[in-house]
Amino acid sequence: MRIIFFSFLIFTSLLTSCCSHKSYVPPSLDIPYEWNSPLSDGMHTNSPKHLIWWESLNDPILNRLIKLAAFQNLDLYLAGTRILEARLQRKGKNSDLYPHVDMSCSYSHIESHQNVVLSRILKHSQNKLKTNSSKLNLFEIGFDADWEIDLFQSNQYEMNALEAQIEANEENFNDIWVTLSAEIGRNYIELRHLQHKLILLNKQIESQADTLHLTEELLQIGMANSIDILTATQQLATLKARKPAIEFSIQKTIYHLSILLGQFPGEVEELLKFSNLPCLPVEKPIGIPSELLRRRPDIRRAERQLATATESIGSAEAALFPKLSLKGFVGMVTPHLKSLLNPTMAGTWFANPQLLMPIFNSRLLKRDVDYHKLKTKQALFEYQKTVLEALEETENAIASFHYELERHQQLSVAYSAAQEAQRGTLELYLKGFKNYLEVQFTNRALIELEEASNESQMQLILHYIALYKSLGGGWNFLEDTKEQPS
Repeated sequence: MRIIFFSFLIFTSLLTSCCSHKSYVPPSLDIPYEWNSPLSDGMHTNSPKHLIWWESLNDPILNRLIKLAAFQNLDLYLAGTRILEARLQRKGKNSDLYPHVDMSCSYSHIESHQNVVLSRILKHSQNKLKTNSSKLNLFEIGFDADWEIDLFQSNQYEMNALEAQIEANEENFNDIWVTLSAEIGRNYIELRHLQHKLILLNKQIESQADTLHLTEELLQIGMANSIDILTATQQLATLKARKPAIEFSIQKTIYHLSILLGQFPGEVEELLKFSNLPCLPVEKPIGIPSELLRRRPDIRRAERQLATATESIGSAEAALFPKLSLKGFVGMVTPHLKSLLNPTMAGTWFANPQLLMPIFNSRLLKRDVDYHKLKTKQALFEYQKTVLEALEETENAIASFHYELERHQQLSVAYSAAQEAQRGTLELYLKGFKNYLEVQFTNRALIELEEASNESQMQLILHYIALYKSLGGGWNFLEDTKEQPS
């Protein structure tokens, strides 16, 4: 018996050494040390200590909206339940590492033409019950135990894969939050721009109405003609026609913000009364490209998915080797119900070690290993692709901010010049040295430049938000406030 036992130990040890799946090691990538895009004034490669970008805009209403979203957004709730689901799966799988014990209670009626069959059923009984009958009533109560020993770490590899999947789900939660906070910021800035645009349009309508009234007065003294009146009337009507579209865009943006906050359309309307666009901070630290690997949740999620796929290879390879399970029973088995109350008469136990070796399905199991290896290659390519796309997104965000800033500076110069030209032309018109078409031309140029300047200011802030979104900014806000689901 000892020889068999030690031979079995040596055999399983040799088989264990054959299962040599390597532990997962995160891949290393050759990331550029510097950004390729030009950096604007105030933008530097120092590591940002604080990536919660909305707080740097110093807008209390925006801060409040984003905090509301952290508590109420339904996409976050959905992502949080996926984390909890994965954790429950891990807990369920963890129980496979330990013996399973169940209580059983059964009754059987057996008929056989061979008495020896019935006698074998009772061979483990302590009282060595025998029967000469071809019929037998069998009462059984006791505890069944079953334990599959993880010789080749199949369960451990599955546990590692589940743990990596949990972490991938957590990073997906963070990535959803980064996208959500940026979406709220983008809609909020667009709303403020639309509100400012509406106020500007109302001023233009008021100014054009004054111009029409002035032209009518000039007509009475012979310094204007009916064409000037028609032109001024057409210009006023054109400005008024733009108003409904802007008002609709404002309402639409407010409704969308409500949905992002997990509320019915219009519930946050009181928060969104007119306010100016926030000012950008002077300092804009962005760090270096390699820091994206640890800052961006989508990159960390792709890396964790690669770890999940890699650990699944180990589980598939372990399935090629024997499985050792220990089964046992302790209880009472008797053909007489009253004997169940007497352990000395019905006490029974047995132990049943089993070693199962795949033979006919080994080819299928090998294909399963190849399948998981292919899935791991796909996960690696996906990880590399995610890193490249992250670098592209960040480079584009840096360049967009830089060139929009240059455009905004030139628009400011042009707008100042247009203001002077408009005032001078109007003065000359009132003195009779300019016609109304020239006044209309300078007015239109001033309006277009003012709108372009305001549009550029909005774009600058949107590019700033996009920049810090591409840097993974804001994901640690929920971690700091301990709002991430546990």
